[in-house]
Amino acid sequence: MSLLQFDDYEIDIEQRRLTENGQPLRLGGRAFDILSALVCRAGEVVTKEELITLVWPTTIVDEGSLRVNLVALRKALGDHARHLIETIPGRGYVFAGSVRQISREETAPEPISHFADPLVGTLPRMPRRLIGRNEYIRSTLDLLDTARLLTLAGPGGIGKTAIAVFCANAVAERKRVVFIDLATLTDGQVLLSTLATQLGLSTFGDDVLPGIVAELSKKPTLLLLDGCERIVDAAANSAEVILRESPTTQILATTREPLRTSMEKVRQVAPLEFPPDLEESSDPGDSPAVELFTSLAALAGDSIDLSGRANLRLVADIVRSLDGIPLAIELAAAHLFDMDLPSLHRSVAEPIAFLRRGRRTAPPRQQTMKATLDWSYSTLSDEEKELLLRLSVFAGTFSTDAAFAVSERADDPDTFHEAFDGLFLKSLLVVTQRGGSFRLLLTTRDYAREKLAETHFSTSCRLAHARYCLERLRAATDEWHQVDPTNWRVQNGEFVHDLRSALLWTLGEDGDEELGLALAATSDTLWVQFGLIAEQLAVSERALKLFEARGVAGTGLEMKLRMSYGIALYHSKTFERNGDVIDQYTRVLDLAVGAQDIAMLMRAIIGTAAIHTANGHYQRAIDLVHRFEEEFDQLPPQARSHLLNHNYHYIGDFNNAMDHARIALIPPKEAPKPPPNSGSNFDLHISAFCTIVKTLWIQGRYSAAETALDESLQEVIERDHAISTCLYLAASACPTALGIGDAVLGMKLVGMLREASTRNSLLRWRAWGEAYEAVIAAERENDPAAFIRTVSRLGGTPFENCLVIGGRLASAELLERIAPEGTWCGAEILRLRGELAMPISPQDGRALLQEAHDLAVRQAANTFALRCATSLYRHSAPALRSASRSMLLKALEAVEYREDVTDVADATSVL
Repeated sequence: MSLLQFDDYEIDIEQRRLTENGQPLRLGGRAFDILSALVCRAGEVVTKEELITLVWPTTIVDEGSLRVNLVALRKALGDHARHLIETIPGRGYVFAGSVRQISREETAPEPISHFADPLVGTLPRMPRRLIGRNEYIRSTLDLLDTARLLTLAGPGGIGKTAIAVFCANAVAERKRVVFIDLATLTDGQVLLSTLATQLGLSTFGDDVLPGIVAELSKKPTLLLLDGCERIVDAAANSAEVILRESPTTQILATTREPLRTSMEKVRQVAPLEFPPDLEESSDPGDSPAVELFTSLAALAGDSIDLSGRANLRLVADIVRSLDGIPLAIELAAAHLFDMDLPSLHRSVAEPIAFLRRGRRTAPPRQQTMKATLDWSYSTLSDEEKELLLRLSVFAGTFSTDAAFAVSERADDPDTFHEAFDGLFLKSLLVVTQRGGSFRLLLTTRDYAREKLAETHFSTSCRLAHARYCLERLRAATDEWHQVDPTNWRVQNGEFVHDLRSALLWTLGEDGDEELGLALAATSDTLWVQFGLIAEQLAVSERALKLFEARGVAGTGLEMKLRMSYGIALYHSKTFERNGDVIDQYTRVLDLAVGAQDIAMLMRAIIGTAAIHTANGHYQRAIDLVHRFEEEFDQLPPQARSHLLNHNYHYIGDFNNAMDHARIALIPPKEAPKPPPNSGSNFDLHISAFCTIVKTLWIQGRYSAAETALDESLQEVIERDHAISTCLYLAASACPTALGIGDAVLGMKLVGMLREASTRNSLLRWRAWGEAYEAVIAAERENDPAAFIRTVSRLGGTPFENCLVIGGRLASAELLERIAPEGTWCGAEILRLRGELAMPISPQDGRALLQEAHDLAVRQAANTFALRCATSLYRHSAPALRSASRSMLLKALEAVEYREDVTDVADATSVL
């Protein structure tokens, strides 16, 4: 009986999975166990004692814990809960639904989704029906057919989010929906980077908008921006820019105040209708506010009877005093867990009216909501009050473990759990759609935060939250290579918001700098895995400045901070900052040697070698690896070959490069395949493919080069590692395709480079792609000035590749910038110099061409040797014609003979 079906639900007890209409429904572990126990004994009364024994077999708990989890279960099931799970007074509970066992073959296959889908952008779970909102929802959906920006405005607790989510679900079948909870953001500057993360982008630079626009343009999208009042200026500016740049995007916003931007249509969300002052002839049960109260009261137990006219009049009086505000009604109805209706009426109606009259500066609805929270807060025990205020420190969702950490009740867990259950039963805590997670509604959180700031334990609470974040960071870092990447991202997606909050406080004037530096030094894994490299750069740069101001050096903390800063700087800035990056890596290298930290040493070597390579200092990179031969001997051979293969390629030692590339491709023992976008370093396989593809072309093995290019391109696409994708396209695939003469493929690959670098804000790679586009255009238009203008701004490897692609347009000054010996393209540079010299001095020109040919032969660079032999034959003196012809024929024999390859076609045309 591991797979059972009831109503629209399927419960897989073995896999611990509940679905509704094929969509996963997240439950806390205890709530799932309760549902499993009841469903397996459908139609039977299961006593409270039996349920507690089944759900908590090794732990002694009281009935309160059972009630809390039953409330969570009923809320998760929504309107169905009342008839599915019945309370039998004095006995227990019974599952009244019709249950049937089904085979696994009958179930639909689980949908395959991109890892970004289960992150913070998934829509919150809402009831299937919003009482009293049918007409409002219908007219809102009509407006969404035409409006680019539709704003739902109203006071806190009025139901804006619920309506917006309901509407978003209604359009989700025909367009992508992306939900962003702006209430979790502490700074409007991270709005766009948060949106980029929701879209599955890795944002390595500050300018994330081009990537966002490119991704949004792929399909019609509805952005749901919830809680814009927190960062209203940033929300308004971002909305305008996105709508202007992406015509296929719509925005649905919720806010307490309009955004006041162009294209905005504003709808005010009114409270639910409630009965007027009672008259004998009126029927209070007809109003939506009363209907909402009675539906919520049913969650408190079936023993509460609200059918009688006298009781309905009391309910009407309560909802009238609450002005029909849905959240206020829910807070009031939740008290039916511990008081009867007449007591609730006496407790809430008069005090709310009194408290509301005391505030004349706030708008009427805000007065009511504040008064409701004041009243609800006054009913809490001292322990519940303190816990509620402490929980407001969280930016978004939190687990019970996280709540316990900030409660500072390590010596009194029973008091914590009792207070936590009390807040939950009073609807001050709500369950999220993720199992085991809770949150405070924004209105409640704002209220509690104001009070927290006035308490004597505000600072200690902030400290406890920051310490919890540090422990969570360490655990997340350790777990990254041990758990499924998708699950890891689900578990840590919303933690980013708490990390931001903790860093903001700890690194501020009143914070704890030591703790803040530890957070910054430990946070790089989280930033990288969610593609927030620009944010990593800002955090590490600020932390490093604070650290340097202390005047302390040579610590492990400094090593981590500089490594994080160096990585972020390398990937988020262009080539102009290479000097700053190498300074950071060099310092890390020295610290790692002193600390004998081989893991950090390897990271520093990889980073330093990457900069040397990018700057064209290939021998320096090789020498760096040889300097640490003893340390590399402790590692698998792939580690050494990973760094050596492309650098041997770049110094023109092509045979050695191929040998090391093949070693780098050997799968390490017991090493898992790296997950998509798994880090800020290059993927070892893809890096080795770069060497193999380009070297095969240079060696004249054209079909093998094309096959390797095609096969490796498929792997690059499958791995979806942004940094490695750009490396492969820029350093290998694009110059190889263009070198062979396949202009169509070359332009396609350059387009892919531009798209990948723009999408992920990889500025140095975007600059490389732009250079290729400009060089191709200059070649097409035969425009030397445009070529020189483009290439003169470059250096290192990009400069060399552009010269090889369009060197016939180069000036002598550009060609003199490269020393031919010890360079992969030295033979081609000498050939181009020879071609330039021929009109002035044929003798000098032919001497340069001969020198180029001899160098190409020594390097086994057969393609470059063919180019040199072709030039020599074209410019040969009559007396040397025969010798030049023999040289050209020999060069043709050394490469694969394919007339569709440009260099082969040029050679045969002069013969």
